[in-house]
Amino acid sequence: MTEARIEEDPGHIDPDDMNAIIGALEYVAVTAETAPSATTDPHQDWTLTLHWLQNGPVSSDTEAALPHVLTRIREHYTLNGTTPPARLELHDHDHRVLATITPPSEP
Repeated sequence: MTEARIEEDPGHIDPDDMNAIIGALEYVAVTAETAPSATTDPHQDWTLTLHWLQNGPVSSDTEAALPHVLTRIREHYTLNGTTPPARLELHDHDHRVLATITPPSEP
């Protein structure tokens, strides 16, 4: 059963990027599929948006793993010489923000 939908963003996510995003989520046992985005974020400082499809809150294990997911995704973009997402937002089925994940601060 799919747990999350990843908003497509043609300006920032190509098929290889989407495979990396899905792979990063699978690494923490979250199954995901793609969904069309209502808007495209043209800015360099863009947000990767996920929609949580499960009823109820996100498990603490999943929420704790999301910074690692964002790090893996950002590494993929950096290795490919493209602009990584500045943050990851997790929304519920009513489009309310459940969590905003930003990269860890560098020392």
